[in-house]
Amino acid sequence: MSKVETIQGVRMAGIKAGTFVMGHIYKPDPSLPDRVNAFYPDEQPVRKVRVNAFRIGEVPVTQAQYGKIMGVNPSRFQGEDLPATNTGPFEIRKFCNLLSAAAGLEPCYDEKTEKCDFSKNGFRLPTEAEWEYACRAGTSTLFYSGNTEADLDRAGWYLDNSGGRTHPVAQKKANAWGLFDMHGNVFEFCEDNWNPSLSFGRYLPEGAPAPVYTYYHDMNVTRGGSWFSEPAVCRSATRSCFCSWRNIDNCWYTGFRLAMKA
Repeated sequence: MSKVETIQGVRMAGIKAGTFVMGHIYKPDPSLPDRVNAFYPDEQPVRKVRVNAFRIGEVPVTQAQYGKIMGVNPSRFQGEDLPATNTGPFEIRKFCNLLSAAAGLEPCYDEKTEKCDFSKNGFRLPTEAEWEYACRAGTSTLFYSGNTEADLDRAGWYLDNSGGRTHPVAQKKANAWGLFDMHGNVFEFCEDNWNPSLSFGRYLPEGAPAPVYTYYHDMNVTRGGSWFSEPAVCRSATRSCFCSWRNIDNCWYTGFRLAMKA
């Protein structure tokens, strides 16, 4: 279990620095159907990634937490302990800065450029690498709870067990670092933009320089799958994306989890 500190009403788990294998090494297995063990090109190439120490929310931001700061609750399925949904990167950045200010911390986001300053001590979204590292919690299985759909059922809300809606946070099995709802319930935004200049938004090879390009649709990566996702979409390595300009009123399947420097 990780050391947990409550900051402005948000329980943040301390994650130690470490190295992990990011992505999915696909191996066909007759015991694991494609709806669980799928091959997606954007999870390649698999490579080792070093992650610095950071802090991350035990659960996705709830409607009670979001409403207290923003003064509104745009979520489709209403409930204080349900994940906050119908939010996009623009609203999330504003929430993070307001929450940081309320806690006496330095806001991470520039209000004009919307860029994140990782040197600040305030709240922000996790990077893709931080999210997957935290989700895996030292595991290399499809889900932090194992490889099968039954293992997913213990850890998260997805298509076959959700009843077609979100559920209160922290009702399923936590991972070894004490994090809940990393699989299913709601997709979670990451700080990273989807890279449309690379085929299928693939990862860059290990050690490659960062590409120079203009984001076509300002697409943010989302992780973890949601209440209406098939098992393969909820795996630790699975990547999805969301266009920031879309009508967030229709996004009752996306939420977010907070992160901050250690």
